[in-house]
Amino acid sequence: MKQSIDFTTLQEKVTATIREAIFTQTFKPGERLIQDELAAKLGVSRMPIREALRCLEREGLVEVLPHKGAQVIGISKEDIEELYYLRSFLEGVTVQKSMNFLTSGDREELQHLVEKMDQDIRNNNLDLFVTHNQEFHTLLQKGCSWKKVKMLNKQFIEGYPAHVPSLIPHSMQVSNEEHKAMLEALDQKDPVKLRQLVELHIMRAGEKLTQLIE
Repeated sequence: MKQSIDFTTLQEKVTATIREAIFTQTFKPGERLIQDELAAKLGVSRMPIREALRCLEREGLVEVLPHKGAQVIGISKEDIEELYYLRSFLEGVTVQKSMNFLTSGDREELQHLVEKMDQDIRNNNLDLFVTHNQEFHTLLQKGCSWKKVKMLNKQFIEGYPAHVPSLIPHSMQVSNEEHKAMLEALDQKDPVKLRQLVELHIMRAGEKLTQLIE
């Protein structure tokens, strides 16, 4: 079991390293990613490289071509603007519909996740912050009964957007302060305010990511 945990951690680190290189255009659109070269450069075996490339393919950042290996697709400013506009709108609608159906237990768990993210920031644990951030956003949408919208939200956050905090680590503190403002809106029973806060939160992250690739 320990080997599996170690490999998963290594794969996540390799994936994060290659992802960041794509966003900063160290690896440019159209560039081939040779597994042996990446393994030598990162000091790992080919297995975590192969799994990392598969993960990045699911995120839409690389394309694995038959008999040619992986090639960087890259991401443009327009791609980010489109994705984050759609995500902010859909997630905003979802949390507005969700708010009145969240339980006191959900509220306690949201508070607990915010406290965990504060601890992640103090410990500079980017991986845990990413996990807890995703759990927070998912739980905030729990009360919405619109299945198709929630499915789309899940697709949007499970790609590279989930990892934006690790790409822009100095934004984690601001992000969690925005989470706390969302909890205040929840306590005030103000679904419109909650929707607005979520939309602004997501659009700010998109703007930071745009700045990174520029």
